[in-house]
Amino acid sequence: MGEIGEKPQDWKIRQYYEQDELVEIFVETAQYREVAPTYPNGYGKRPDAINFPGDFLDFVNNGAVAFHSSVERWRNPLLIDNVSNLDDLRENWDMVIDIDCDESFELSKEAALLVVEELRQHGINNISVKFSGNRGFHIGVRGEAFPEEVGGESFTDLYPNLGRGIVDYIRKNLKEELTQKVEEYGFKEDMQTDNGLDPYQVADLENDWGQRHLFRMPYSLHDGSWLVSKPIEPENIEGFEKEEAKMENIEFEHSFLKEYEENEAANLAIQAMDFIEERREEKKEKRFDDDKEFERPDSAVPEKYFPPTINNILEGLDDGRKRGLFILINFLRCVGYGWSEIEQKIWEWNDRNKEALREAYVKSQLNWHRNREEDVPPPNYDSNGYYKDMQVYEGTRKEEDVPNPVSYAFKEARKSDNEEFSGSGDTEDEEKDLECPYCGKEYEMESYYKKHVQKCDSEGDVKKIS
Repeated sequence: MGEIGEKPQDWKIRQYYEQDELVEIFVETAQYREVAPTYPNGYGKRPDAINFPGDFLDFVNNGAVAFHSSVERWRNPLLIDNVSNLDDLRENWDMVIDIDCDESFELSKEAALLVVEELRQHGINNISVKFSGNRGFHIGVRGEAFPEEVGGESFTDLYPNLGRGIVDYIRKNLKEELTQKVEEYGFKEDMQTDNGLDPYQVADLENDWGQRHLFRMPYSLHDGSWLVSKPIEPENIEGFEKEEAKMENIEFEHSFLKEYEENEAANLAIQAMDFIEERREEKKEKRFDDDKEFERPDSAVPEKYFPPTINNILEGLDDGRKRGLFILINFLRCVGYGWSEIEQKIWEWNDRNKEALREAYVKSQLNWHRNREEDVPPPNYDSNGYYKDMQVYEGTRKEEDVPNPVSYAFKEARKSDNEEFSGSGDTEDEEKDLECPYCGKEYEMESYYKKHVQKCDSEGDVKKIS
């Protein structure tokens, strides 16, 4: 038998997928879901679906080696590209929490056990678990376990915000305990961030939910490890070994996202919605202070300090070009670029797009933004519909530590300024000098400091601090 990670012969893959019982499982799982087959050279076209056994076997005979499906269930998944509002087509969605740990499979088990226990504490008994096929586990709760309405809104229409909110709520609740687990496994250094220890740098509960979010279908092969994404009982997580997920060891004993009790996930949904609202209020309170960070500097921040996510956009886009244009104009303006430079960069970027935006559209956007008086930062990293949904979010540790791409650029530029200055004299004394003599406001970058002092000096009603 083959080793883990060794691709089986094509005929063995076909033989595995052609088992009658497995064909039936795939057809049942795929009902009302978008399906994305994976071939040796990448995903098949989207959207696609499996309605009958013959549909599945056609994929297999054409060389498909793995299968993903949407957490969302659609009235007709083949109409996805033909509707302007996906909410009109979505019938329901399931909660699938993806646990991934590069460092230790045993640590993935610990994280999965914590998530299962957290769900049980919220009154959920029908919890689906499956091995992801590689480094972690998928923990699922069927959509019918949630109430039809949460906070006066339809559960179906709360996708993807409630999905993200549930994961973030669970992440918050488990952070302290998971931090201890990660430390016990010897990965404390890997948790280090500028804001303290973050266990999700090591054992991640992925929260990058977007429209048409996919998960590996139960009993699909993983096209890397060549192991099966095998459903198991929650009680078997601790003792599970990857050897059990080899094709030759698979028996179709357990289902995934099949069992549920109506409203058993109501408490989780309500608690998560409260958490989302609390976080929204906190962001509102911080918005004024955060906006102070976005005062345009006198000189432009060099490109070497741009965040990876912005660089991904600058390389050119296949989709989301209009959103990319909006992001880039606001970003470049906030980090100090003049209009001639902005226009040059935007036109060069448009040429790099897979399909260039119409010249008239780009000109209209540039003109509109040029006539705005205020500098408005681009959307924050966690804004719905932008970086993650556009699949450009790099999510490096440095990006995770700041709310906005502009914050990232300023922080990196400040760090460079401080490092250059640290070699010449007393940094503490110099930092004290960056306090406005009129209002006492402190700045870390000299260019912003000078601009602010000039403004205070020109305002007659501002008295100098003695």
